[in-house]
Amino acid sequence: MSALRPVRQRSNRACLACRQRKRKCDGKLPCNTCTGYGYDCHYGSTSPTKAVQGPSRSQAKAAVSEPDLKGTSSIPSGILDSTKSRYVGRYSSVAFPLCVGLEVQAAKPPRLHSFGYHTGIRKEPDSIASLQLAKRMSWNTARTLLEFFLATIHPVFGFLDKGHLYERCETHWHGQPQTLDFEAIVCGVVALASLFNGSLDQEEEMWLILHAKEILEDPLVGRFPSVDQIAAWILRTIYIRATTRPHVAWICSCTTMHLVEATGLNQAPQFVMLTTNKGVQGSTPEMSDIVKRTALVARSLHVIIAYEYGRSVMNLDFPAQNALALSNQAGDFTPRLCSLVEAVPLTPMGADSAATIQDLSSAIKKLADTPADHDFLVLVRADLVFSIYRRLRLLEPNLRQSLLDEVISTGMSALPAARALASQNQPWWNVISTVFQFVCVLLAIDTHASVTNLSEAMDTLGMIVDHLKTHLATEALTTARNLVRASLDRRRKGVEILEGIVGPSASDDAVEGPDSHLPQDLDFSTSFSYDQHPVDLDFLLNMDFLA
Repeated sequence: MSALRPVRQRSNRACLACRQRKRKCDGKLPCNTCTGYGYDCHYGSTSPTKAVQGPSRSQAKAAVSEPDLKGTSSIPSGILDSTKSRYVGRYSSVAFPLCVGLEVQAAKPPRLHSFGYHTGIRKEPDSIASLQLAKRMSWNTARTLLEFFLATIHPVFGFLDKGHLYERCETHWHGQPQTLDFEAIVCGVVALASLFNGSLDQEEEMWLILHAKEILEDPLVGRFPSVDQIAAWILRTIYIRATTRPHVAWICSCTTMHLVEATGLNQAPQFVMLTTNKGVQGSTPEMSDIVKRTALVARSLHVIIAYEYGRSVMNLDFPAQNALALSNQAGDFTPRLCSLVEAVPLTPMGADSAATIQDLSSAIKKLADTPADHDFLVLVRADLVFSIYRRLRLLEPNLRQSLLDEVISTGMSALPAARALASQNQPWWNVISTVFQFVCVLLAIDTHASVTNLSEAMDTLGMIVDHLKTHLATEALTTARNLVRASLDRRRKGVEILEGIVGPSASDDAVEGPDSHLPQDLDFSTSFSYDQHPVDLDFLLNMDFLA
């Protein structure tokens, strides 16, 4: 590597982030560009940064800064192209020509580019998406829905800067159109608000979702990942989870996580090499709170969906310092959402059974002890506990009663939360799914304690179904009743078997006899296994779940 020398701090009024990315800067603090993209905006010079000696300023397009790693055993994990917000691993074929160029001290090292990635016999498709929202919807309508979103959904999924979002929306409708990425965000915001308050007809709401999808899957937009794209994909994933099939929701959440990785938001800044356009400015700036929230909300939503559906989790490594501190701001429940998900162990099911059982058991206790101060989060907590229980019962048939009590207690706390959200007409997806799953959990536990709580769970499910009056809700209630009936029939068969053994002539006071060796405290009203294998209720009821 060539010698190092200090780089003179330029004195023009543009923040460092905009200078690195060759973006227009308005000279404010923070500037509009940094606010929009979630960059850390600063102007002053601190300690002199170090640059690679060799290429002139005009030749320094491929220069790379390497963070100070003294005192650590780690090496930079990858390179971030700051002009495109694109991250690649240091071992990538895309990064290799640049690394080789630096090692051989080339006068003009190759840029970070996919040289020779394919034959190039076809050109890339052009963009087909266009800005249409402001022409189709009035600002008054959009503003009303935006305010509803910020009051209802944003408190839980708080990854957007409320003030800046409102300002950009107003600008978007009044002669200064924003980017396609931003239009996809607004479409997601407005569609979710409409889903919760029903102010738009379903055809208009579906147009918003499909228009955002068209933008996000546009050939040109997809070439340049951004924080705005991640935000738009989060909104799309929430809407899809609330309205359609689990496979589609999981795919959307995976796409969101791939974009988090592509932009390097899961990487610790001090372990990332940064390409620059005008010399070296040091390692990547610390994440702003909004960027950090965007990455962690994307992760939390993905884990919830994947864990619930039984699909693999993209377990990207997030730096410990990126955890969100509990907020002092009233109505900000996002850090609590993230803390609930952080309690979930992401150990693959094929790992060591004893260790997995211990991790899962500890997670149930930790989740049960984690406060959830929003009704939706109470349901999320129950969903995660149920997901862990479903895994545990496959690994350990005889779970501790104390652990089962935690599962039941968490489920019982979710019932009033579900009733409250239903009465408020807030169609969070788990308003009905959590209650239905709780019925299944109570039947699977099959103890006196679980059966005792079954009545309230079924009453809650019936109340929510009466309120919703939809096919999916009615189907869930019918299925739950069939499961309860099947459980009752199994118990009756057991009673018939016992009555046949005792015989009709046995008297209540006959304590001595051929069966006097049986334990006197045997209670057949509690859990009793009539065979060695669990009943295949899916086969029994020929259930057809959405998949």
